[in-house]
Amino acid sequence: MTAVRFTCALAVPGVGLGGGVVWNLVVTSWRGLGDPAFEVEQLKEALATQPVIEQAKGMIMLVRACTSDEAFVVLREISQHANVNVNVKDVAAVIVAAASRAEQPGGLAGLDQQSITVVLDETRRRGLDAVFG
Repeated sequence: MTAVRFTCALAVPGVGLGGGVVWNLVVTSWRGLGDPAFEVEQLKEALATQPVIEQAKGMIMLVRACTSDEAFVVLREISQHANVNVNVKDVAAVIVAAASRAEQPGGLAGLDQQSITVVLDETRRRGLDAVFG
């Protein structure tokens, strides 16, 4: 069973403490949650992807002298600003593969070469060239 997320953004003006307008937004519901088989699959996927994300965070922490949370923000920002459809796990996999030189970045995580190049360019643009040696 696949979880489906429904989000309805509702802008309702209200009055804030200082008399200003406050906008209340976003009602989200999920279908598929509560299904034990679905939850087990989600946990398996999280366990499978966590190591590569932690490795990439460690590399960023070393180069940037930042915290684990700050390194994750960098991964998320690269994912969001790369202008290709890549998630944090894919960004982490590209960074780790490029830095370790253990394998060629091509074909990583099912990403095409253009997406990999865009992720690497965005990583360099953020001053993380040292990750690649």
